Amino acid sequence: MSSVSIEALGSVVKHQLDSVSDELREISLQIHARPELAYEEVFAHELLTDYLERKGFRVVRQACGLKTAFVAEYTSAAAQNAPASSKVATVGFLSEFDALPKIGHACGHNLIAICGVAAALGFKAAVDKFGIAAHLKVFGSPAEETTGGKIHMIKAGAFENVDLALMAHPGNADFVYAQYLALQGLHVSYHGKSSHAAAAPWDGVNALDAVVMAYNSISMLRQQSLPTNRVHGIITNGGAAPNTIPDFASSIYYIRSQRLAQLNELKAKILGCLEGAAAATGARLSLEEEAAFADVRQNEVLARLYDRHIRSLGATIAMDRNKQEEMPKGSTDMGNVTHVVPGIHPIFDIGCNSDIHTEDFREAAKSQLAHERTLRCAAALSLVGLECATDAQLLAEATADFASK
Repeated sequence: MSSVSIEALGSVVKHQLDSVSDELREISLQIHARPELAYEEVFAHELLTDYLERKGFRVVRQACGLKTAFVAEYTSAAAQNAPASSKVATVGFLSEFDALPKIGHACGHNLIAICGVAAALGFKAAVDKFGIAAHLKVFGSPAEETTGGKIHMIKAGAFENVDLALMAHPGNADFVYAQYLALQGLHVSYHGKSSHAAAAPWDGVNALDAVVMAYNSISMLRQQSLPTNRVHGIITNGGAAPNTIPDFASSIYYIRSQRLAQLNELKAKILGCLEGAAAATGARLSLEEEAAFADVRQNEVLARLYDRHIRSLGATIAMDRNKQEEMPKGSTDMGNVTHVVPGIHPIFDIGCNSDIHTEDFREAAKSQLAHERTLRCAAALSLVGLECATDAQLLAEATADFASK
């Protein structure tokens, strides 16, 4: 364990974040003002990578074959001079920066973008100040709102040899043990046969009937489903004209469960509804499955550290753990990261009474209070990383907890 006290580490982190606060606020506001959808976050990608490069990071742009992903790395001088046989921790912080259609940064990803960067800057300042051996990585991940850029980055090997991965999400309360559901998107299409709806409807095979039948079957399935499951969908194509039997119709569903195993059980039942509608109408079913978002495996050791640090910095955790876990907070591809690397994904309060994905939350995400709360969270994440980087036993405990799940 390092002889450097937590108080000394915290003082350096705070001083560093205070010194870059105005710079990070400007980055956040620029990203907020120019919302970009999945895999099109070109402006945010350039803004963040240029900034990290100026701060001394080695930056790989367009990482993992993704146009708007990046990985920024820093190795402390002590780590460079450490014996080859010694264990040097690699700590990862994550940023997101994609927006939502129509309502922009109503999920506050402009804040997540700077939270990961701020945490990394605080960590870097402390390891440099006290000669701590550590590797540091910042992962810029696109498309969290759609297909999950982190899933592609995992497959490309971005998180190999990373000891822990830390990020947080803005919300309307402080949560340490937020419950994130496993998620999978299903793109459903039915192919029928067109005919004149008045002159010869019997000659057609109605693809819209199949979509409607599937929709109704899934609605009835909800009664026999776990209360923690979620199924929600829309019809995206219902035909071209009312006087023509539709030969094509389509829909999209999101299905969610507490755990991946439960998600697979639910998906099997959904597929039964979809196939049953095809059999009943004579339409042909085609199905495209998005990569599944895993549930977040909260690391007990890292969560305990974060809880202590965020409280010491002034946050109020109003609910006990059981209450926190009873309130599902959507889904995230950070869940997939926590299945390959020890990690946490807490929520930090930005002082908005509305929940995410609302216009009120979008406006709150550019407030001064939201910025201050973001840096407070970033400081706590920095300290979690620093404790693990300076205490081999603590890092081993976090690794053991991950392996036990």
